[in-house]
Amino acid sequence: MSKGERKSLRKTYRKELVKRTLVIKIAAAWVITVPCAAVMSAFLFYTIKGFMLS
Repeated sequence: MSKGERKSLRKTYRKELVKRTLVIKIAAAWVITVPCAAVMSAFLFYTIKGFMLS
């Protein structure tokens, strides 16, 4: 096996260890989900707080 073939095989193997597209999808889901959850919880908090004061 030549040096170039080994290098290509190693590169392919490393890519398989960490699926970069999957990591990007997970990160994007977190970036979208966490702020939305924060906004919804703040809305519910202030809505309930408003009902308690009335």
